[in-house]
Amino acid sequence: MTIDSYQSKLSAANNHVSQHSGIRATTGKRAEIKPNSTTMPCQHYVDEKNEKERRIPRVSLCYYCHQPGHQIYMCKAKENDEATQLIKQAINTGIRRQDDDVHWQNEMIVTGTEGGQWGDIWYVSPTFNHHFAGNLNVFKRIKHMIGVETRSGENNFLFIRGVGAVEMKSGNDTLRIQSVFYSPELDRNVLSLDQLTLQGFMIRRSGDTCKIFPMFSSLVINTVNDDNGLTKEDELGLSEKQRMIELCLVNEEFKENYLNSYFESLNVSNDDENDWSWMIIRALEFHDFADCKALLDMIDDRDFVFKYKYDLEKKFEEMVGWFLNEKMGISSRPIPPLMSDERRIDLLGLYVMVERDGGYRSVTNDNLWPAIA
Repeated sequence: MTIDSYQSKLSAANNHVSQHSGIRATTGKRAEIKPNSTTMPCQHYVDEKNEKERRIPRVSLCYYCHQPGHQIYMCKAKENDEATQLIKQAINTGIRRQDDDVHWQNEMIVTGTEGGQWGDIWYVSPTFNHHFAGNLNVFKRIKHMIGVETRSGENNFLFIRGVGAVEMKSGNDTLRIQSVFYSPELDRNVLSLDQLTLQGFMIRRSGDTCKIFPMFSSLVINTVNDDNGLTKEDELGLSEKQRMIELCLVNEEFKENYLNSYFESLNVSNDDENDWSWMIIRALEFHDFADCKALLDMIDDRDFVFKYKYDLEKKFEEMVGWFLNEKMGISSRPIPPLMSDERRIDLLGLYVMVERDGGYRSVTNDNLWPAIA
């Protein structure tokens, strides 16, 4: 073979190789091979691409401020809000809140509790001194306790029936709040902002709602009963709630004794300081319908009802009892009647609500009884 013929064959071979398709190592940037009907990228190319994607770090957001670069335990925004809340709590201890801080006076709904029934909704209030719940079923654990709160921010008495622990959903977490008073007179469930702060919680407000965050978290180990499917804590909670219902009469006796003692301690000996309205209510007796009308005329004034609420409640029950016994011949019914959970029905409050909506016939014709109940 001559040198010329050898070079001719070599040149032909090079031209033949350049016509083949396939993946070849190049020094430039490799173009991405897209799958089509005739070409698929080889496996090592797919592996390299997946490896590069795995190397790209995921951006995690802080659960509190929703910003990247840190987690909640290192969140500066949370630390600043905690410091602000603690300062507010310290300043407001023994000092009246200033008018320029009105936006803190409104109650806030706890996010995550507004989707259920009315009795399951929780509020955070800056005016309450303690946590209160009017719904017995929200308690996980509860113990019987008798007391009265007169500085609740409601300008009213809140009679305490028990104290316990509740749980609520806030975001993805379940929060346990201790030292919550049970008071069936309250028509909602309210957490005290100051007490939350002292218990190691803080809130993040958003309009009329807020989220509660624990400063420190703890795990609770709770075993499940294989027979009934309840946890040990749920079983204890059910028995404690049943005991609360059984002690209803003891609670009402304490309430009546306290109110009698409170009103008897008022100074009415000075002629210049006599509360004639209060004395008239206490002296009112029922012998005919004219006496009943006199009491109903007093109830028409809402301010009067608010000021003398407890005396009027007692006198209204006395009037209903007189009517049932003397005019209807019924003596077997308890006055006031009891609900299924042994709570007493507020007859005066029921009368005021029905009267406000136009009376018994209007409420019945308009089917408003479910709303009143």
